[in-house]
Amino acid sequence: MTYKDFSFIIKYKRIEKNITQKDFSRMLGISQSKYSKIENGIMEPSFILLQVISRYLEIDLNEILEIKKPIEKHYSLYD
Repeated sequence: MTYKDFSFIIKYKRIEKNITQKDFSRMLGISQSKYSKIENGIMEPSFILLQVISRYLEIDLNEILEIKKPIEKHYSLYD
């Protein structure tokens, strides 16, 4: 997943919850301009802001960051 994909997801979720950019940026404690840049993929949020956004929008941050990828078996060079 690219950052652009994440931007699309947060925009979709925000609209789904019927929250304006202006209201959501206030909830996050940032300017509407900054939030607009994040939502449009122009600016990446800090990890902490990313966590806050995911909580408000009820997005599983692990899935967004692809932390839940299946663990592949790695073989040692010495096996």
